[in-house]
Amino acid sequence: VILILTKYYHTDMGKVLESSLWRSSDFGTLYTKLNLQPGIATVIDNFYICSTNKKKIILVSSSHNDRDQSLFISTDEGATFQKQPIAFFVETLLFHPKEEDKVLAYTKEGKVRLGDTAF
Repeated sequence: VILILTKYYHTDMGKVLESSLWRSSDFGTLYTKLNLQPGIATVIDNFYICSTNKKKIILVSSSHNDRDQSLFISTDEGATFQKQPIAFFVETLLFHPKEEDKVLAYTKEGKVRLGDTAF
């Protein structure tokens, strides 16, 4: 599976206004644009792939007004995602090196948070 994240950065506003996540399961011959929330514009800030389980992917997304963030978690190489709202803003995220359901998030407020990605 190949994932490509594209972003439209508006220089006058100084932020990303739109992003798209594209997925290919045939080595890049065909790509499908993923629609995480039909009818709602979702800006994907970043995505992370678990080093011990490549099927587990976490997307970090922001609302257009930058008031909230959510995680979108996949356990099937991005074929489906489940949304998980969070009460902080992620600067970077790391999967636990041995426990794939645990993540560490470094927040934009300078704090470290431990989370569980199991559903």
